[in-house]
Amino acid sequence: MHGICFSGFPKEFVGFLFSLKINNTVDKVAENKLVYKQLITEPLTQLFNALTPTALSISETIITKPAKCMSSMYSDMRFSRATPLKEYMYLRFREPVRERDILGLYFDMGTEHYSYGIRIYKQTSAGMEKIRNGIAANEKVFAQELGNLTKIGMMIHSEKYARDRFPDIKNDTVKQLLNSKHFYIGRDCIIGDAVFNGEMLHEISNAYHGLKALYQLLKKSLY
Repeated sequence: MHGICFSGFPKEFVGFLFSLKINNTVDKVAENKLVYKQLITEPLTQLFNALTPTALSISETIITKPAKCMSSMYSDMRFSRATPLKEYMYLRFREPVRERDILGLYFDMGTEHYSYGIRIYKQTSAGMEKIRNGIAANEKVFAQELGNLTKIGMMIHSEKYARDRFPDIKNDTVKQLLNSKHFYIGRDCIIGDAVFNGEMLHEISNAYHGLKALYQLLKKSLY
């Protein structure tokens, strides 16, 4: 069913994003917008629509309003006045907005790589402490789900404290998360055939499903 909605990105999008590094100027914005819509906005919208049921199966409270989830073609002019169009794209399936520690699923893609998994937006030390408390209360279950990450091609990306603050913890993956200042869980991939033939949809959807139990453990800890 999902494959009917999304058949992949056109191969030309890579060259177009590279060209924006030179031609992303105000005087060319009208011309570039037409190409951007065809090569990026339209297939990204199809990917979003195809992934939305999966995201809702992970969390019923997750936001799926397109304007809140999809990157627009326009750069934030407060910071990128000289480059009017984004040179990358993303999807964000996040829990209802609050000031900090917002749990969500993500997809990012640029000219050479794409990535997907779990992120915590506006992550704080207080939020990390809640996650540590959640691990303490459910260490065995956390250990099981963290241990499954490598089986689905995922890993923890984190900035850790220099000193091991949990020397008594034997599980290396649990220890890594406990010792993290902040983290995300994801998989980084080189752009290849899966992007162009639509197989990336099934790849991302399967990964989201594989992360469901861990997502729910993090949600319970944070919320």
